[in-house]
Amino acid sequence: MNTRLPLAIALTSAMAFAVGCADRNAEDRTAMQPVDQTPADTIPPAGTAANDPMVNDPAAQDSLYSADAAQDGMLDRESDQPVNDTWITTKVKSSLLADSDVSGLDINVETVNGVVTLSGDVEQQSQVEHATRIAREIEGVTDVNNTALVAR
Repeated sequence: MNTRLPLAIALTSAMAFAVGCADRNAEDRTAMQPVDQTPADTIPPAGTAANDPMVNDPAAQDSLYSADAAQDGMLDRESDQPVNDTWITTKVKSSLLADSDVSGLDINVETVNGVVTLSGDVEQQSQVEHATRIAREIEGVTDVNNTALVAR
């Protein structure tokens, strides 16, 4: 139990930070970029990240994000409440990590519109049931899908 608590706290902190960054769009990123006032003799050589159009072009970044989302199958499951879903995911994952009866590191958690999907491999069927119970107890969870959570 004592070794899982710091891990749960660290994960919760990281996910909370991610919530603050989740709603950024191209306009936000463009507005946040400073005007380049770098002297010519300090500009990095060609081929470095600073000269990479994928790093500096918000439109290119958006296409990357869209491609990643399409590849992950996420475009057809867009959330109406991304901040709430991220909070729910954080709470479920940290609760699983803090619980000594569940192998929280082996369970993936995804939330879309309050519906939590648990996936991964656990050692016993009782862990599937316990993880499902933990997820259902989190405020904001409307349903739990555990069909992808398998006992080995």
